[in-house]
Amino acid sequence: MPKSIQEGRPLLVASASVATAPRYFYPHVPKWHVWSTASPMFRFWFLVLLSLIPFAAHFVTNELGALQQFMLDDKTFPISNTMYGALNSAVSVPNMIIPFFGGHIMDSRGHFSILCFLVLMCIGHSIVAFGMQQHTFWMAILGRVIYGLGGGSVIVGVRAMVSYWFDSNEITFAVGVMVAFTSLAKVLAKSTVAPIAMYFGSYTYGLLYGLAVCFLSCAVAVVSVQYIHRLKQLKRKFKQQLGATTTSTLAQPSEAAMDPALPWLNAYLQAPGKRFRPAAIVASNHMPSLSSLREFPLMFWVLVIMHVVYANVFHLFLNISSSYLYQVHGYSVIESGIVTSLSHVLVLFAPVAGLIIDRTGGRVIVVVASAALGVVTYGLLLFTSTSPVVALLLVSICLCATPTVLMACVPLTIPKSRFGLAFGIAEVFDAVGTFSGNLVVGYIRDATGSYTPVIHLFFTLAWILLGMCIVLAVLDSRHGNILSGKKQENHANVTVANDDDVVVDIRHGMYEATSSDDDEAGRPASKDSK
Repeated sequence: MPKSIQEGRPLLVASASVATAPRYFYPHVPKWHVWSTASPMFRFWFLVLLSLIPFAAHFVTNELGALQQFMLDDKTFPISNTMYGALNSAVSVPNMIIPFFGGHIMDSRGHFSILCFLVLMCIGHSIVAFGMQQHTFWMAILGRVIYGLGGGSVIVGVRAMVSYWFDSNEITFAVGVMVAFTSLAKVLAKSTVAPIAMYFGSYTYGLLYGLAVCFLSCAVAVVSVQYIHRLKQLKRKFKQQLGATTTSTLAQPSEAAMDPALPWLNAYLQAPGKRFRPAAIVASNHMPSLSSLREFPLMFWVLVIMHVVYANVFHLFLNISSSYLYQVHGYSVIESGIVTSLSHVLVLFAPVAGLIIDRTGGRVIVVVASAALGVVTYGLLLFTSTSPVVALLLVSICLCATPTVLMACVPLTIPKSRFGLAFGIAEVFDAVGTFSGNLVVGYIRDATGSYTPVIHLFFTLAWILLGMCIVLAVLDSRHGNILSGKKQENHANVTVANDDDVVVDIRHGMYEATSSDDDEAGRPASKDSK
């Protein structure tokens, strides 16, 4: 190391008991100490924790699919397919509104608010379990509504948090990790809940299993929030050492002060945490107006609607897949749950797919190909005698690519100060589509007594999804292929956690507010600073 750097003056003053002053402001620890913020691998450990926060939301949502046949066949308290659809739809009712507010709360109040939504999830699901055990259907519906008050906002909040902390060159990988954990939650829900219900002789024990998973997600969220608090404290201490009074005047430290083994942490500490004019900061604490919503670009709205159609094409099918295999293909209840879980197996490789897409580009091409594969999937179920296992594996391929790319594209079309609001809008639209879809599917099943019309519905929606993917490809080409661009094509190595990113067709008015997290601690600067 050059002599000038060795003799550089450290930021921290050594105590009398220490013979040599520390070289770096925050020296690194071994990589395998991933739980330490001073580890070069900490950020990826943090990503795993963030991905585990909504684990319970996905687990509980999908465990009903594994318990559907138990509920329909229960001799003491049988329910109809329509009632089962109502249980699924009850979660969607609050999600038609709440994630919109929850996303704004995340933008204006910070990441700590996610704990409140997790508590609502636990309370709601405990009421569901108690209501079904007491054979009180209205209580179960009430519990599902309360559960939905928190579940949607938890998912929205985590999506926004990941978008803040990972840059645009690796956002698809980060979302892929989230999707992989989502898939893991669904696999466990579909493959383990039914055996537990069989072993204990009641599906209410399967519901209690879901409640235990809710408590686990709460514990992970507490740990994650503590990490965020620790990083904020570290940044405030760093500012104090530099004698800075505001983030906008933050001086650049000397090279000797920053440990080169921690480029991401160094960028985070040096990021100015840009504030806008005072009036705009005050405005961020109020609900956005309709005029601000109109400033979201057309490409964002296409992505939102595509995600709604995608959820109806694949997720609604998976909600009924266990019963479909049981009634149409003659599988047992246990076999149906295990075979259905195959649809999520390949999704575990979503991080790998995301990493490849980040490096090679072609996000839109992947979405188009996935939609075409969905058409093939339902064509096989309708017009051939091919084993449903093949169709479920094709669905797994679609689930590996489509949600990863769609959610990764959203942060590329909007400014940082609206991440929570944007994901909240997406969740509200998803809830409306899921609510309507669950009721329609349940009604068609009860009215016709057959799953064939239901599969015809999914086949039609798959064609609609393919058409929308083509529309997205046209829009992306008109905006310079910002969604399809690969890492090497970026003009600036910008980061999603910085306020200076270029987004698609956004008017200046949307940049007039910033989140409370950004105000307090800033976010990582671009990788150029690394």
